[in-house]
Amino acid sequence: MLAKRIILSFLCLLTVFYPVKAGKKALIWDDTETLGTSNSQNENYFFYTKNLSEIDGSYIFNFTYGYNDKTDIAMNIPFGYLKSFENTYSDMGDPFFEVKYRFYEKNSLKLAIKPFVGIPVKRESNFSESHFSYALTLVSQLNFDRFTLYGNSTYMVHKEKVEENEIFQSLSIDCRLNSNFNLVSSLYLSYYEELRKGGLIGISYSWRKLEMAIGIGKVFSSDNDYSLYGGVTFRFF
Repeated sequence: MLAKRIILSFLCLLTVFYPVKAGKKALIWDDTETLGTSNSQNENYFFYTKNLSEIDGSYIFNFTYGYNDKTDIAMNIPFGYLKSFENTYSDMGDPFFEVKYRFYEKNSLKLAIKPFVGIPVKRESNFSESHFSYALTLVSQLNFDRFTLYGNSTYMVHKEKVEENEIFQSLSIDCRLNSNFNLVSSLYLSYYEELRKGGLIGISYSWRKLEMAIGIGKVFSSDNDYSLYGGVTFRFF
């Protein structure tokens, strides 16, 4: 279903003493960091995939608010694009809301849990699930020296039937090159009707209240040429 590509992009969308750069989430899916009480930011994610028979892309607008030092609340509005030999589609997907809570922090290890719900506000869209969707993500983060490891494990309910739900897993490593640049690499897999595996590599840059990232990846299958990932974040604090 087309809507799955939009939500998966966000999942598929998704640090020693400094917070992870939010624009980098386009390459690692998510981290355990939170904004802090009453702080906010705008995140923008871009995804483009070139397959042998079609091209699809998505854009996700995100606004995140720091409820307290350990909890963030986020609203996401996705838009999708799909072009095949026969047709071209572009429309709004299902907006989804998230709450991220960091429940464990000791030494260099941090753990957070993140439930979210998708709301079908435009059921006639080709990118809508046409019903509510739910997911729960466990995020882990391990810091050591210049390197940071991120893990995301998600179980997503697409429909009422268990066999039609989805499992997503990613593992990312981030290397701090200097105060502005980071090198990022990720591997991921998802199971929804069939097993899909992929990987990507990219770079992130931060300057004052602006953060951005860009990467290139590939689904490890014969019908995928390449995928592009991008993220831009504006902090309001």
